[in-house]
Amino acid sequence: MTIADLVAAPNRQQAPLKTLAHVEFQLRVLGLLCAAAAGQPTTLATPGSLDVWSRYITLQSASLGCDSCQSAALDVAESINTEVAAGTSIRQMRNQVFHGGPDPENVDLDTLHVVVSGNASQIVAIHAHGHVNQLEPFFIPINGELAALHDYSEGSATYWPRRGLATDLTRPEILDALAKLGPQRGDRLLESFALDIQKDLRGFAERDSIQILVSPPQPTVVRWDLRTSGGTIRRVDRFELNADHARVWLSESGPKPYKAFLADICNWEILKERLLEELEEQVAEESLIREELFPDLKQHVSDVPARVRVADGPFGKGSDVTITQACERIAARTGIYSSYTNLITLTGEAGSGKTHSLLQFARDSLSRGRELDPIAIYISSSGKSANSLDTLLKAGVAHTLILNEWSVLALCRAGLAILVIDGFDELLGFRTYDNPLSGLKPILDALRGKGTVILSARSSYSEARLRQDLEVHTTLDWPPYVTTLELLPWRPEQLRELTQQLLVEETRAEMSPEIRQMLTTPFFCLAFAAWGRTHTSLGFLPFVVDTYLQRERRKLKGQGGAELFGPEVLANIFSEVAEMIARNALAEVSEEDLELAASQALDRDLSNEEKRRLVALCGMSAEWAESDLSFKFTHLAIAEQFLARQVARLPLDQAVSLLFSVAISGLCAQLIVSIWRTDHGDVPTELITALQARVTAADPYDRRLPGAVSLGELWAKVHGTSDGGRSARRITVEFLQLEGTGRVSLSEAYVQNLTVGPGVELRLTSSHVDRLDLSKSSGSALVGDSYEQVLELLTPSELAVGQSRIKQALGVIEATAEDVREIDNYYKSNIALARGPIIVSARDFSPDDNRLNWVRDYSLDTWQAFIRRMQEEGKIIVEKVNASGRLKVRLRPTEKFDRL
Repeated sequence: MTIADLVAAPNRQQAPLKTLAHVEFQLRVLGLLCAAAAGQPTTLATPGSLDVWSRYITLQSASLGCDSCQSAALDVAESINTEVAAGTSIRQMRNQVFHGGPDPENVDLDTLHVVVSGNASQIVAIHAHGHVNQLEPFFIPINGELAALHDYSEGSATYWPRRGLATDLTRPEILDALAKLGPQRGDRLLESFALDIQKDLRGFAERDSIQILVSPPQPTVVRWDLRTSGGTIRRVDRFELNADHARVWLSESGPKPYKAFLADICNWEILKERLLEELEEQVAEESLIREELFPDLKQHVSDVPARVRVADGPFGKGSDVTITQACERIAARTGIYSSYTNLITLTGEAGSGKTHSLLQFARDSLSRGRELDPIAIYISSSGKSANSLDTLLKAGVAHTLILNEWSVLALCRAGLAILVIDGFDELLGFRTYDNPLSGLKPILDALRGKGTVILSARSSYSEARLRQDLEVHTTLDWPPYVTTLELLPWRPEQLRELTQQLLVEETRAEMSPEIRQMLTTPFFCLAFAAWGRTHTSLGFLPFVVDTYLQRERRKLKGQGGAELFGPEVLANIFSEVAEMIARNALAEVSEEDLELAASQALDRDLSNEEKRRLVALCGMSAEWAESDLSFKFTHLAIAEQFLARQVARLPLDQAVSLLFSVAISGLCAQLIVSIWRTDHGDVPTELITALQARVTAADPYDRRLPGAVSLGELWAKVHGTSDGGRSARRITVEFLQLEGTGRVSLSEAYVQNLTVGPGVELRLTSSHVDRLDLSKSSGSALVGDSYEQVLELLTPSELAVGQSRIKQALGVIEATAEDVREIDNYYKSNIALARGPIIVSARDFSPDDNRLNWVRDYSLDTWQAFIRRMQEEGKIIVEKVNASGRLKVRLRPTEKFDRL
């Protein structure tokens, strides 16, 4: 699009109001051309109004540099005084209308069209005369169209295209150029308010119906058409800023907060009723799943409040509170402007109660009686085929017949609503969190540094990836402030509260440690209570699987009532499906994939009757996705269980391949250990050893490698609490608790939260630990310079952050020159005694040869420092070596070292 396209006369059939607005846009374009032609600091005032632009053109037309263009510019500036109705000029008519007066009557459309056509011709001729060498920064292309400057500040600039919404930009080169030319700012507060009104009304107004006049000291006037299910309603609303700069709506009954205006146009009480009605259906559906899975648990079970850990930030300082208390804190701050969108991530394993907690929060917010308290708009991605947040929002509020994806965001910006996206990681992909920011960016851009969004995810791995993406994408227009709510595992007293009337404690005492560890999530606690009441001979996990399959088997009867699929075959089908979902990083499978899974489980083709009845599986929630049926597990904890079952039943090499490709959760790892112990009589050490070899050989290596995550979770469950020396390399794990006895060696490990018990020594090599808890042991548990790989250290007396504080807490004394000489002599002596060349990794100089284990007697960092000193002194040369596997180098001394 060119200048000619920007100012071209509109169609004769266009409404007079829109044509009047286009006259102002034409003057804006010409005024900006005058400023661009000057090429020096300007007195241009942005955003400007019709009168402001006319005066500016009159005063600055001399910058065009020739008499003909100056004369043409003055003609355009004077065109606003053309009479287009009896005794009424364009200027008078526009001001009258946009100050709330009546729509223009008996407008001379021919005269009005002559004005806009003449203005367009003269502006195009002025531009074509070549007085402007560069349009930027007053005009810039956006999405293939030219847009004109509307307003700017130190942090952003706003540009208007010929049609559509304004666009905010934060490009440094544009802001720097504007700062050099120095346009004067108009009433930034009023214009920003007007711009926000225009954005907010996008979700409520008929397209292209919004007309706004900002003319201080008069109130801002907005004329627009409200879109309703019964038709269109013409509205004129007035707004102003009070003495405290608070945004005010001048309603017919008197001044009210701006949020009251938005509540009024969306029929606030009716909207709440409709949202609550839909929410009650979702609550009932959640309860139905529980009742169908555990039909024998008929008695009423009181709601046991979940607890969360609130990270430091605007909602508290690192405290443990109930989920209800945390949500109350969030709601209380929703209306407070803080220059950023509050993005809260609620993390927890499958079955930990995220959905239940968020549904209760949303229900409470909609049931409250106070008129303008923020409501929670709950959107679930579970069972949805949406591939973006935009489409998910649109589908999630369509039932209200009031909101769409844009009006939801308007309510969020105003502090009237909190957007709750349950299962955000499911929307991104069942087990892939590779780029969470790309899914969030459209929402963050639209919120423009305001509002509150809550995302639930099964693991803080997704939250960590989100934070990492925010650090990488530092040019994000509206970066949010991320706060983590971590659902805490259930405490024993919470389990007792749930099962206080059920005689299951004796049975619990006989359970394996793996099963007891699983009783930290509401789902498995409920399953445990049901299991305890049945007195079945089945073990706990077989009982959960059997309960899940019972209703399916009743639906899969063939002719004569015979079962088409036995319980073992049906379990195998679900296990195959769980693997498909995990490998494909999708939340559901197609009907074709479901049939394929059944064929693989049966090791034969399905009969027509089996295919027909297979789609009746209600353990796999069926829904239409475009033209095809799709199927997914009704509960993620069950999906985890069948994935664990699949790992345990596969041949070892296939199980390793699956774990290397799929990052399993801590819950899935715990289930694998428990099932493996039942099936094989021992913990899966062979599986861990084979997976360790696969991860060690990975080249290139990244700590986000799915195999590293799977290895970390499994290693933590099996070796974390064992006795004796043990080691791991390249593990990525969220929570690692080291108990038992012996030395633990971790190399190239990435651990977010690491706790060391009193009987354990820990050596870290080329690792990274976010938080290390030594509160139950002492600083002597750390071997060598392991502390250098820790960001935060908790001791019995303090929390030390940063290397200087950590060293002080541990009483570490800096190495002296004498210490360095001793270390150098030690390494030189061993090099002199070595038989054969010193071959090490090209990346970190670590050895693979056991004969070089003396390298590790200090630490890898100490060895690396020694090599660097020797290179700088010219005493060692590093030479490339042709060898299989990862890249290697040879360390060749340039002089003979002494044997000490």
